[in-house]
Amino acid sequence: MRFPTSTVFGAEYLVPWLAAEGPLAYSPTEPPARDYFFQYTWILPGVFNSSINLREHRYFGSPLKHSTRFLFNFWNNARKGRGAELQQYFQLGLLSDAEVKAPMAAYHHVRKPYKSAGSLLIQHGSYQWISLEDQPHIEQGQVLLYRGIGQSTIFRCLRFRPEELSPADREIWRKYLGVQAVMLSDSVLSFNTIHDRVKRCETGGLRDGTLLADEMATQAGLDIESPGFAKNLWHAVQQAYSLEAVMGMRKFGPHYVVMKTPLNNIRITTFFAGESEVKIIDPSRITIEQVVGCEVEFIPPEQPSRGGQQHGTAP
Repeated sequence: MRFPTSTVFGAEYLVPWLAAEGPLAYSPTEPPARDYFFQYTWILPGVFNSSINLREHRYFGSPLKHSTRFLFNFWNNARKGRGAELQQYFQLGLLSDAEVKAPMAAYHHVRKPYKSAGSLLIQHGSYQWISLEDQPHIEQGQVLLYRGIGQSTIFRCLRFRPEELSPADREIWRKYLGVQAVMLSDSVLSFNTIHDRVKRCETGGLRDGTLLADEMATQAGLDIESPGFAKNLWHAVQQAYSLEAVMGMRKFGPHYVVMKTPLNNIRITTFFAGESEVKIIDPSRITIEQVVGCEVEFIPPEQPSRGGQQHGTAP
């Protein structure tokens, strides 16, 4: 790797940028002088599969430069010294034995040509723009999660309190947090593990569909195949939600749920992957905001899953 991509700042914190130090440690308040640092095949070659010619231009990872115009517009505004005034939310990630919080930065950005107001989320090389209408609570550090379940009438959701877990389950929780910490500690690894279940034509150039996170969980000693808390937990956090209302209500509806969680509890896929897809880190930090056409069934930590737990944006 040409440039360092560690996101660890100090002993227990994580930055939302591509790196905590070095040339990739740029931010909207200290933007890079050249667009060179947006060309991912040169600065982050590890996020692409072996079929990609790394001499190609893939700005922000996208194969289509015109689709990245909104990001060039954003960074041009940052170069004009507007980064600080555009900031809505900024939070360093936190690593500890008791919890893991994801780093996240959010900025006001009006998308052309329709002058749509919204927020640009930044996390380890992934970008998502989301409308103010769909996400009105960004400045308060909260985000709405939309999940469509088609015609199903039951939405099953894992529920537990970490402090109330049994000693055996607490050890599973500790190992799980360790896996999340490792995934978030490097921008290439973070990018690859959040896209490891995404498999679409738009992401064909990435290391998508690898199930890399599953391998890491197994290596860390989590039994994600046998019935029990480890399997239920892993299944819950691999479910995809959308930040865009239409995804839950229409594309994967008509039955859907709306949940709320802190911004530092989500990991985002990048914009050209589609569907404004995110995953959660800690299932105990979500609340149900709205339920349409179905009922919510809460699953305790060790209850065997009955399959089809949550239908929605995951392919």
